[in-house]
Order: sequence, then structure tokens, then C-alpha cells
Amino acid sequence: MCASLETLVVAAYVFADSFRFPRPGPAGKVTDQELIALAVAQAVTGICSDRQFLGVIGRLLPGFFPELPGQSQYNRRLRRLTPWITTVQMMVAELIADGQVRLVDGTLIACANYPGCRSLSEFAGHANYGYCPSKSLFVWGMRLVLISDAKGVPVGYDLTGPKTGQERERALELAAAHAGSTLFADKGFWGKEYRDCMELIDIRLITPERHRPGPRPAGEVAKARIRLVIESVFANLKRQMRLEQHLAKTLAGLVQRIAQRLLALTLGMHLNLLTGRPPRALAAYDGR
Repeated sequence: MCASLETLVVAAYVFADSFRFPRPGPAGKVTDQELIALAVAQAVTGICSDRQFLGVIGRLLPGFFPELPGQSQYNRRLRRLTPWITTVQMMVAELIADGQVRLVDGTLIACANYPGCRSLSEFAGHANYGYCPSKSLFVWGMRLVLISDAKGVPVGYDLTGPKTGQERERALELAAAHAGSTLFADKGFWGKEYRDCMELIDIRLITPERHRPGPRPAGEVAKARIRLVIESVFANLKRQMRLEQHLAKTLAGLVQRIAQRLLALTLGMHLNLLTGRPPRALAAYDGR
């Protein structure tokens, strides 16, 4: 077995085929399992436009998909399949996640940037303005809160508003499913009251210590190296899979695009572990 786009798409189809998706009406020419395999291929190749992707997939994977849906049908059916995409992703994550170490962090995802988007966009009422320190700018969007194991396997995620308080609430809810774990987080999760809440659900919260400017203690350097894993996961999602250019116009569309990218990431990590490759090295699967 080699690391390639063909292997990833076959793996996506095999895992999706272990479920039977309820579907109203007669069977289509393209099955739901094939649609999930297509969604994984689109995510890992980083082609954000559905129309562009459907135009090039026949060249990237000749003979794999004899029938392709139209752009409108593809988009509509994938949104309906979002719960099943998430189910398949969590099933694969359970196969490869291990240990009692968990990492949690959040990242801002811009939803719209045109004048009046706060009231005119379909995201109105869900998105808001939040500050992105790494880019030193304010973003009108939402925050993806992700929890992973020490290798970076996504074991839980949620979409919430961009404020820090909302991120902390979602992280607490996600951590509740991992009682007995040690949870590494950044300084956005400081606070004795918050730490006490984590202890009530049997979570040991590890955050950076406040220290004077200058050389950091060795213990703080070790914590930062552990937290870099989840930053690497966000880099995979935002750079190779181009989550920041998601092109979603509705909340349901954004949720679907996040789910398909997380499935592609988890499947790629599963194949990498089977072949002895670095877990988050996904460049070999982009079809180029």
C-alpha cells in the first residue's frame, strides 16, 4: 500500500460503505458512498469550488467515478450527508486515537467580508467579530474548537462564536467526553475557576505558566512543543485543504466543508500510521 490520492479515496469508500445511509426516493446514479469518497478527494486536493473539482476529478482519478453529479446536486446531497460524514470520521478516529493526553484549541474561520455582511449574510446571528492575534486583524466569522490526541487525531469538534468565552464553554463540553485525560491548552484557558470546572469532570488542565520576559523555563518549552501538534492540524486544514477559502454561503454549508476536511485528515493519518509515515504528512495525497 502506498500513500496516494487513489488509496485515500478507496479507503473513504470502504469506511463509508460500512454504513447504510437512509435516502428518500429511488437510488441515484451516484451512491452516497461515492459522494463521500468524492468529498474526501475534494478536501485533500484543496479545490474549494465544487464546479472546478467536478471538472478535474475525471483527470485526477480516471475511471474511478463513471458517473458524476451536477454541481447543485453534489452540494445539496453532501449537506444532507454531513451527519454521516461526521460519523465515519469519528469511527476512524476511534481506531487510531490512543493515550490519555488531549490537546484543545480554536481557530477563527472568516464567513464573509463584504459591506453589510453582519446583517445581510446567512451567517447573521451565528457569526460575529473576533480578533486573530496571529494575523493582527479582526475577522467576522466563527471559531472551530477542536480536541485531538497527542498525534493530532481529531476526536471532537464544535463550531461556535469567535469570542474567547464561547471557545472555553465549547472546550469544556468537548473535554467532558474524555474523563481521566490530561488536557493541554494555551493561555486563553487560564483561570482558577475554569481549572476547577475541568477537575469536576476528571480532566487535568495544563496551561502555560505566567513567567517573566526572557528565556522560557524548560518545562514551558516542553508544553509549547506538545501544543504545536494541534497548530499543525489547523495548518493542514487551512493551508493544504484551504479551509479559509471554503466558499460556504450558509451555516450548513460551512459545517459540511469542515466535516469533509476532518474526514480526509483522519483517513490520511490512518493510512500514514499503517505505512509508517509521519501522521500528519498529507502532501502525498493531494493528487499532484
